[in-house]
Amino acid sequence: MSLLRRTVLAGLFDPGSKWRLLAAAALAIPLLAQASAAAPPDAGESPTAPPAISAGDAPAVQVYGILDGGVRHINEASKAGAVTQFASGLNTSRLGLRGVEAIDSDLRANFRLESGFNPGTGVQSNSGPLFDRTATLGVDWRAWNLRLGRQEGFGYELAASGETDPLSMALNLPNPASPAAAGSKAPVLGANPLQGLYSYTYGQLRFNNALRLSTGTESWSAGLLYAMGGIAGSPSANTARAGHVGAHLGPAQGEVIYQQALDAHGVHSDLGVIALTWEVDAWKLQAGLHQLRIGAGFDASGLGNGASGTGILGSSTTVATALAGPRQDFHLTIADLGATWLPAPRVPVTLAAYRTHSTGAGDGGSFALVALAKYQFSRLTAVYGEVDHSVSSGMLGAKTTTGGTSELAYMTGISVRF
Repeated sequence: MSLLRRTVLAGLFDPGSKWRLLAAAALAIPLLAQASAAAPPDAGESPTAPPAISAGDAPAVQVYGILDGGVRHINEASKAGAVTQFASGLNTSRLGLRGVEAIDSDLRANFRLESGFNPGTGVQSNSGPLFDRTATLGVDWRAWNLRLGRQEGFGYELAASGETDPLSMALNLPNPASPAAAGSKAPVLGANPLQGLYSYTYGQLRFNNALRLSTGTESWSAGLLYAMGGIAGSPSANTARAGHVGAHLGPAQGEVIYQQALDAHGVHSDLGVIALTWEVDAWKLQAGLHQLRIGAGFDASGLGNGASGTGILGSSTTVATALAGPRQDFHLTIADLGATWLPAPRVPVTLAAYRTHSTGAGDGGSFALVALAKYQFSRLTAVYGEVDHSVSSGMLGAKTTTGGTSELAYMTGISVRF
């Protein structure tokens, strides 16, 4: 058994070995790289793409990640006035390990481990598992991909890839003055309400103990996911299931997603997504509809709060438990419309609008408008500027659970991928 394999297994089964795992993995990676003599990624290759190897080569291991940070100024952040703060930027900063071994010309084995952190403090994104974002192992056979372990649902994954969100899940920036951070019923929607949807989505962000099968061609894609609850005598308790179908027809692209999580009593949390994309010349136009329903009495506590190592879920569930009233469902609908223009090869400009509405256990509404411009120094490094304006009311109020509020914010920052 290789040094890296022994190290990873020790870390997975020994919670106290978190820092020993990092140190030993750091030592093991150069040894594996030297043994495989693997070439670095090609200049045109994505920094997060699996290493390119052929059958018979030794396993290739790659370290990858994102460092993203900026300065954000928020007007009307609270009744106390405006605030200027360090922001985590457009995307969550992360550090990951990715490995692949070509067993033959059609079959490959792989693994992926990824952890998020705050670049302003260096602290992990959560105090739970070391690899809070992803911990999977799997096999690829021709066009079929099988993954096992902790992984994102199709909703978040396809939004982050830009398939169903004009901003590609950018702006993970909840208002620090929002009452949700202090245990209020109001969900944190932030500049991009889809970030709030998936950060507090009642079981729709990441799934522990999940089995996923995906396949596709240049014209279509499809996938199924099932997360196992592992509760004796109750095979459906604390489980989740999901599926997606995508079509690519010339300049047009469509995506349909459905996800469902069940609590220990079988109460549902359901998410449905429909999105369309049209690319023509230097323009990319997008529209989507995201609908969430939390069943009355939904109890998220048994599903795994935060990034807990127990249960099936990796998303925050505290707000979900508060919103799911004992007698009434909670419905959340987000419609988005966006356009990305590429006036120059390295300067994408995006304008996105989001309309959010909630009914049932908590009525409310919000509208957000975001403008984002980047300058790509290289394929790895970019600087950006962003401005957003939001107006919300009722349950979706940014700072109060009742009454209206508006907010205007600006941010500039830098993102480096490796």
